[in-house]
Amino acid sequence: MSVIQQPSAQESRIAVPHFKGKVDGEDFTAKIFSITHTGGRWTLSGSRVDDNGVTHKIQLAFPDTYSKGLYKLEDHPNIRLTYSTDSLNNPILRYGASGLIDLVTVDPNNSHVAGGLDDIRTRDDGNPITTITALFSLG
Repeated sequence: MSVIQQPSAQESRIAVPHFKGKVDGEDFTAKIFSITHTGGRWTLSGSRVDDNGVTHKIQLAFPDTYSKGLYKLEDHPNIRLTYSTDSLNNPILRYGASGLIDLVTVDPNNSHVAGGLDDIRTRDDGNPITTITALFSLG
């Protein structure tokens, strides 16, 4: 006879990390995640590798003085968002210029950050403007 033990209501559950959304209307589902809290900054990223072996990466960095809240990227120069690829034929490095960053959880005790990116648009610097929308939970 085996006994199946149910977790108690007080046990914490680790959330599955995710960074999922759309980049220029195409699916962006990360399989590789990173989160660090060093030097007074949070840096988190999600990456995916496409069928051609090219890595696509969204990275968000912000000071650890920022907490739960909604931030307009254009009003907060301390928040940096990049979208990049490592393609040999057509590498991309674009910087976020506008849009909303919603920090739902910023928990340094558990190295956990969760939130969303809404209508992020990259700089108009001569390259095509990239639009990014995503939800993330890392830590």
